[in-house]
Amino acid sequence: MAQQLGRELLIKRSTLADGTGARVPVCGLIAQTFTIANAEVDTTVPDCDDPSLPVVATSIPGRQTLEFQGNGRADNDAAGKIIFDDARLQRRVTYEVIIPGFGSYVGPFAIYDWAYSGEMENVMEFSATWRPTDASLLTWTPAP
Repeated sequence: MAQQLGRELLIKRSTLADGTGARVPVCGLIAQTFTIANAEVDTTVPDCDDPSLPVVATSIPGRQTLEFQGNGRADNDAAGKIIFDDARLQRRVTYEVIIPGFGSYVGPFAIYDWAYSGEMENVMEFSATWRPTDASLLTWTPAP
């Protein structure tokens, strides 16, 4: 498989809250991360017949967390303002997370963390964290 550029890891927002509109990239991202975290459920049980034996830890996967994080240059155009308003108004909006070469998730996401930052001599930046709001509406499509 060919290597992918980091800038190809994208998050796109539906132009309509119900998800029926076109999906446009969240503009200005210069660093992004998509994380799948699987919680561990401890299933370790000591040997009942010989408790003096070493106890070997065992586990199964538990709750899964999907999260997309991005930071970039803030833009106060209409597209930048609507993403900020998604966070400010706690909107659940259809987003698409594209993992190049692997596939994409589409479904309702909300922004759980939003921050603006800036230094005196540089442009203002933002950072955001998206998480799905309803796993039953989240779809995974593998890359062709």
